[in-house]
Amino acid sequence: MDYQSIIAEQLQQLNLGELQDIMNETARSSNGIFSGMSIEDVIYSALNGQPLFNSQVIISSMMDLFLYEIKSSLLLGVELILICIVTGLLTNLSNSFGEKTVSNLGIIVCSCFVIALCLKNFSYTYELCADSLHTMTLTMQLLLPILIPLLISMGGFTSGSILNPVIVGSITMFNTVLQKFILPAIFISSIFILINSMTDRDYVHKLAVFIRGIATFATGLCVTFFAGLTVIQGFVSKSADGILINTARYSINNFVPIVGGFAADSIDMVLSCMGIIKNGISIFGVILIIVLLAIPLLKILAIAFLYKVTAIIIEPIGNKQISNCINEMGNSVISMAVVMFLGALMFLIFLTIIIGIGGGSLIR
Repeated sequence: MDYQSIIAEQLQQLNLGELQDIMNETARSSNGIFSGMSIEDVIYSALNGQPLFNSQVIISSMMDLFLYEIKSSLLLGVELILICIVTGLLTNLSNSFGEKTVSNLGIIVCSCFVIALCLKNFSYTYELCADSLHTMTLTMQLLLPILIPLLISMGGFTSGSILNPVIVGSITMFNTVLQKFILPAIFISSIFILINSMTDRDYVHKLAVFIRGIATFATGLCVTFFAGLTVIQGFVSKSADGILINTARYSINNFVPIVGGFAADSIDMVLSCMGIIKNGISIFGVILIIVLLAIPLLKILAIAFLYKVTAIIIEPIGNKQISNCINEMGNSVISMAVVMFLGALMFLIFLTIIIGIGGGSLIR
């Protein structure tokens, strides 16, 4: 039996349907980017030395998607600019005719429209970020029950027994902190910014910026802690597993008469095939996490770009407070993108550790 038969037989026994469904759904939502990619394609492309995808086509598709998202968000920018033009006209009329009360009332009404539009758009951004992080977490929860048994079957007993609870615990805690504290904190800070835009004085602006900064810092701290803990555990267990598998191979080769060398070679072949499967699934997981990050990240960055450009246009023609508010909303959207990027980075570190440990188990 050759290695391709072993790989095909093992792949049939693995439950990979849910991972493939996530990839297919993500490809559909991204206008066909990465459509048709499967775990089998990744494994056999790596074995045959073929590229997994055309990088130029991917970059071009990403640029088209970014421009499409900017066009989709243009209506919001136009509405904000028109409202600020009306606000500027009301201010000039009040200065000309001295009707301060009517003018101030009109400005407050225009500010309420701005708040409503920004809040609706930011709610969409919030849900997009939360859903993306939830899908990444679900992907990792589907990958671990597949990768850890493969790692143990390759001789990574120490790695599997140590990393499985560490990674599962880290993913669960990190997702809880994100969904319950960090993302709501950024949302609350954005509401404070919107409320503050209705007045000429800064009542809660500094508080809003402080809450947003704390949320971003807490995300980076969680990623550093969980990823660092996993890296340390991975290095320790990798060395122990390498010694264990090499000892077993040496014992079979030298103490089993006649067929010992053949048995050792067969074990090497099986371990190599299992390593190829594990690394192929891990690489597929890396690609899936990157796709789950890239698509919503492009959408969020397009919205942030629109906020920033709109604030620049509004500043000379409208109310300065509203311009500052829209600019800070752009910063809040960027903070959401940073949180999502850091979350994906931690998951990628976990998968990279698992890929590296597989190599340690096959050291000769």
